[in-house]
Amino acid sequence: MIIIPRIARKYLETSFFHVMVQGINKEYIFENERYINRYIQLMKRNLEGKDLEIIAFCIMNNHAHLLIKVENIKELSKYMQKINSTYAKYYNYMENERVGYVFRDRYKSEPIMERGQLIQCVRYIHQNPVKANMVNYATEYKYSSYNEYRSKIERYNMQKEHIFTKEELEFICNSNTYCYEQFLDIDINIEEKINNAISEFIKKENRKVFEIFEKDDILKKLIKYLKSEKNIKYTDIMRRLDITKGTMERLKK
Repeated sequence: MIIIPRIARKYLETSFFHVMVQGINKEYIFENERYINRYIQLMKRNLEGKDLEIIAFCIMNNHAHLLIKVENIKELSKYMQKINSTYAKYYNYMENERVGYVFRDRYKSEPIMERGQLIQCVRYIHQNPVKANMVNYATEYKYSSYNEYRSKIERYNMQKEHIFTKEELEFICNSNTYCYEQFLDIDINIEEKINNAISEFIKKENRKVFEIFEKDDILKKLIKYLKSEKNIKYTDIMRRLDITKGTMERLKK
């Protein structure tokens, strides 16, 4: 298993990234144990000779989450490109010489800027199988680093150096709640999420679709609903509704 290293607190502002990859068209590119183990093998093998460490991970059916500590962002790019390109060749060969893209994008990443966010990210990653109703408890899922964290609690007093305090480890392992909107949600397409929210808004307000784009007061109310009720970023709202930054600033007032 991947060893969870000691991390100095001074790096917390810049060196941690929540990385996500997803199958093209949400295909189940990790649909069986052989595929998952192959990806984990590539993750570990390509750590050699790199100033890069995997802090937590979870491999799902059509996507994967990794929490990575890296000094140089270019190293992260090289690392992800290597494991994903190698895995794509393997997957295409195993799928009766399938051709074409395997991953939806190169990868997505979000910087972790503070210790509280770091702890939430570890919980979020480990709770993915529970959220997806694949297991009842994170401990039942084999393809994540969750059980390593439980082991670290048991071995805590035998070690001199730690990433987290014992209380933080217990919080990570014993809580089934996690911050959902704080991280990129790779298994739910943002456009689908916005479309569903707009449908809910139209039904709730008893409006017609065309009214959103013809009446500023309705559009303003929709934007407020998407932001405050659904926690959707303004940039995603602008992109989906095809409105400019200036229009957004005016409607936000």
